[in-house]
Amino acid sequence: MLRMVLQGLMDLLWPPRTECLLCGAMLAEEPLPVPVCEGCWEGMHFPPALRCCFNCARPLSGGGTLCRICAAGSPFGYVYALGLHEGALREAIHHLKFGDREELAPPLGRRLAALISTRPDCLVPVPLHRSRLVERGYNQATLIAQAIAAELSIPVVDTAMKRLRRTGHQAKLDRAARMKNLQHAFGVSQTPAPWAGKSVLLVDDVLTTGATAAAVANVLRQTGARTVDMAVLAVSATTVRGILKITIND
Repeated sequence: MLRMVLQGLMDLLWPPRTECLLCGAMLAEEPLPVPVCEGCWEGMHFPPALRCCFNCARPLSGGGTLCRICAAGSPFGYVYALGLHEGALREAIHHLKFGDREELAPPLGRRLAALISTRPDCLVPVPLHRSRLVERGYNQATLIAQAIAAELSIPVVDTAMKRLRRTGHQAKLDRAARMKNLQHAFGVSQTPAPWAGKSVLLVDDVLTTGATAAAVANVLRQTGARTVDMAVLAVSATTVRGILKITIND
């Protein structure tokens, strides 16, 4: 009893403070629903002077407004993203995916929803394989999509798109290897697909090479989606070469 009284007195005189989950800075004395400081939230955005591909939002090197991959033709259109996969945003995504910090999804999704300028008919999260879903307990892309849906009042279609086989971790694979690894990895469990004739916003946590997004977008288009744009928390910080012009052969 005495210990409880003393602890209460100490908390009154020296209120406990929580560290920012991402940078370790001390937060305000009042507990926050999500322990992330304002500096980390603000630091998630793209650097102001950074040149990015107009289509996929990845940082460009060289000239032009499109990266070579997008200029050659991409199955998905415009990509909405909060920022680069580095710093505070990378830490937040890591905690969301691997640290069971599901509470990060709503504030991240709300910030992403604020960037979406063209309203889609539905949201489709990139699916996990059922074995990975059992391991993790949730699909982070679905949590992000649900947060966007809550802000924009758009339905989430999260049961029809399936990952048919486990593709393994792809972090160390280049785009060509990823594309090969993802062949026939996705399919649809309903006919007609619920997005047939509709505009779709495909949702994921990170766009790295675009291979996974392209594989899912191809299936969406093949099963009737009218358009496919994308929303991700982050794009790879690795620069992609820009192209000055698109040459059309007669």
